[in-house]
Amino acid sequence: MATESRLQPLRLQTTPELIADQIRESILDGTFAPHDQLAEVELARQLHVSRGPVREALQRLIQEGLLRSEKNRGVFVVELDDDDARDIYLARAAVEKAAAVQLARRSEPEDFAELDRVLAELRAAAAGGSWEEVVDIDLQFHTSLVDHCGSERLQRMFRTLAAETRLCLVRLERFYPVRDNVVTEHDEILSAIKRGDEALIKRLIDHHMHEAAARLSLPATVP
Repeated sequence: MATESRLQPLRLQTTPELIADQIRESILDGTFAPHDQLAEVELARQLHVSRGPVREALQRLIQEGLLRSEKNRGVFVVELDDDDARDIYLARAAVEKAAAVQLARRSEPEDFAELDRVLAELRAAAAGGSWEEVVDIDLQFHTSLVDHCGSERLQRMFRTLAAETRLCLVRLERFYPVRDNVVTEHDEILSAIKRGDEALIKRLIDHHMHEAAARLSLPATVP
């Protein structure tokens, strides 16, 4: 019985979730480019499913901000401009500052242990992994920060921003020729949370978000 108490219920994904996952990854890896039109009939044919779950999957991705629906035209992959990036990071700053302060006030060792683990993975990826791996773990760090703050509403708000954030992160590689800088930025935030320094937490997160948005607005020729 002791073994049973440690088992976690399995979460079975529905067909629309699985379809949304595939389309999302195809958007994030560039298979579906900005402004590409996604047709229900063609997607259903390729995936060997009916149009119903495809339609539901597309609606999920519209809600995430990865697709847009145009009346009488169809569904298209979004292209995030500089204003979008600034707005995403503005919203993230608000959510993550609130989450980080709550996390600091909770001061639960298991929360810090999880963030330490993710930070160690980020350090390893920065040392020898691909930028895609760095991006994945970077977002995992921020997701973990919000997930451990104790607020379901902040978690829901962050999830709506997560996919759009990943589209931004893949564009930031050229600004981190020394990838240790990525680790340093996250390490400083976590250290401030552990110390419970709320003013510093807010300042570091504001700086982290502002710098990311500012870099994304620079011309592609800027190193």
